[in-house]
Amino acid sequence: MVPHRSVVHYMIVSIVILVAYGCILGISTSASASPINETNSQRLVTSSPMLHEIKMAAVELPDGHTAFKMLEYKMIDNENRTTDITSRYSKLPTIPGPTLVMTEGDTARLTLVNEIGRGMVSLHTHGAHYTITSDGTLKMTNKVADQGANPRNSYTYTWTAAEGTRGSWPWHDHTFGKGSSGINMNGVETNGFFSTVIINPSDGKVNALVNGTSKEVNIQDIKKDFVLFVTDDAFWGTEIDNANNMKHTPLWVNPTFKTSKGDLVRFHIQSVGTDFHHFVLDGYKWLKPGTNQTTSIENIGPLENHVFTINADSSTSYLDEIPVHFLSGMKGNFEVSTKPNTTTISSIPGAAPMMQQITTDNITDGKGYN
Repeated sequence: MVPHRSVVHYMIVSIVILVAYGCILGISTSASASPINETNSQRLVTSSPMLHEIKMAAVELPDGHTAFKMLEYKMIDNENRTTDITSRYSKLPTIPGPTLVMTEGDTARLTLVNEIGRGMVSLHTHGAHYTITSDGTLKMTNKVADQGANPRNSYTYTWTAAEGTRGSWPWHDHTFGKGSSGINMNGVETNGFFSTVIINPSDGKVNALVNGTSKEVNIQDIKKDFVLFVTDDAFWGTEIDNANNMKHTPLWVNPTFKTSKGDLVRFHIQSVGTDFHHFVLDGYKWLKPGTNQTTSIENIGPLENHVFTINADSSTSYLDEIPVHFLSGMKGNFEVSTKPNTTTISSIPGAAPMMQQITTDNITDGKGYN
């Protein structure tokens, strides 16, 4: 029996559609195996939220300063692949403590151990999100539990770099030296228990003032991050050399920051203590965070933060313009090299609290100091 003409037409159309669909599948299969899509896949993996597994210790320096030191830092992606970045950090305790670098969407799990041998030390952040069990305070404050590490037991905190938390935020101890009555509530962290968590935006871009013009730049193009804590009597600094495997170098008191002409650099200005300060990078202007307005001075108070990105143009100095602080020595240098083809330029550390007594030889494994 001969099929009806309409049935034949239907069958032909169906076969054409099936063949076309098969070609599409073939094209898709071929494309998914191409280097272009592999690259895109890698980019997606790189930009996906990461878990930061961090272990730090609280120690006491020979001169009485307190400090945090990095013990272990691993990053784990969404396919459970682990990258150990502990080597980016100093093996010694530092002031400020280790700078943590996250991206919106990331989570950090931080375990703190107490190598001082007394008291309770904690981590309390002002930027990332956390539940009440990661507040890093005493039970009298959080109404849940004492949330710090004592000489017998460590304590683990979970921070989330939620959307909208981009910026640089101070974190510090909130329990050391405090009894159940809450005595010694102010100023304990200024002895050295403070640092920064940088939360980069998920789109990988920040605003910068480049040659006097406001523009959006890629974070990956920022050569160096300079972390500078303002305390009541000194600046304490850290350098992150992004062009050198993101190496973190402690720079201690009133350091000299160094880079090459034209480099994009980002300053993270934080404050601990009880005083107010007028931060100036002499001769430079920068963008007020979140705006296209320029400024050449920042009034910064306790536990406030200020971040800006500029291109390095000429050497100058940074200082606290308030006379009492300036006269006490709160100033340092920003040196910009104009030499062509300059390789990695390292900043110059300032004075450290009796660090000549602290070497890798007299740090015992997990036991603090001999």
